[in-house]
Amino acid sequence: PGYAAEWLAAHGHTLTFTRLFEPKPVFPALADFDGLLILGGAMSVHDARFPWLVEEKAFLRDALRAGKITLAICLGAQLVAQALGGEVRPNPEPEIGYWTVRFSAKALAHPLLRGWPDKAAVLHWHFDTFTVPPGALRVGMSAGCAAQGFVWGDGIVSLQFHPEMTEAMVEQLMAFEGHETAEEQEFVQTAAQIRSKLKSGWKGRKLLEVLLENMVALHEEEAGFIS
Repeated sequence: PGYAAEWLAAHGHTLTFTRLFEPKPVFPALADFDGLLILGGAMSVHDARFPWLVEEKAFLRDALRAGKITLAICLGAQLVAQALGGEVRPNPEPEIGYWTVRFSAKALAHPLLRGWPDKAAVLHWHFDTFTVPPGALRVGMSAGCAAQGFVWGDGIVSLQFHPEMTEAMVEQLMAFEGHETAEEQEFVQTAAQIRSKLKSGWKGRKLLEVLLENMVALHEEEAGFIS
């Protein structure tokens, strides 16, 4: 979870993990956690090669119905979109590298995104996209993807881009998926181009930190912990 784990630890929160790649993953009981952080993966939400996706989708639906605050990123965002009635499908073009997302004025007025700038160059690495679920507020768009995220209610945020990735995580991703950046395309940067922009990762980190602060504060206020 990269920068998300760093922020949560620094602010006294306990982070537990459900490693779905392990045999027979065990999902936590709903009473045992306050919020969900759902991250990315190389697979599609429709990928039949990964039977644990069925269990994850069922768990996710239960957690959303229970009102758990949720931050979902990339594949995680697509899973949440599907759970809330959106459609997941191939993006017109793959989007890989650091590209600018422009955030909508309506989204920036939402309490969860308060403090975000109107645009930011952030990391992307995806082939699929989603339609914004009914009743959700679209976060913004980039030149290569019309739906870069959404806010649903007061506790669910889904982001197609990756604000959580540290420089080391990006290097690791390029090592594993280097074939996807071998050739420059309209919305695909080469590994060399991505590496030249690694230092701009602080922009995504800042978005994430502001978002987490807003999410925790709103959750605590609704729970009656602060006035």
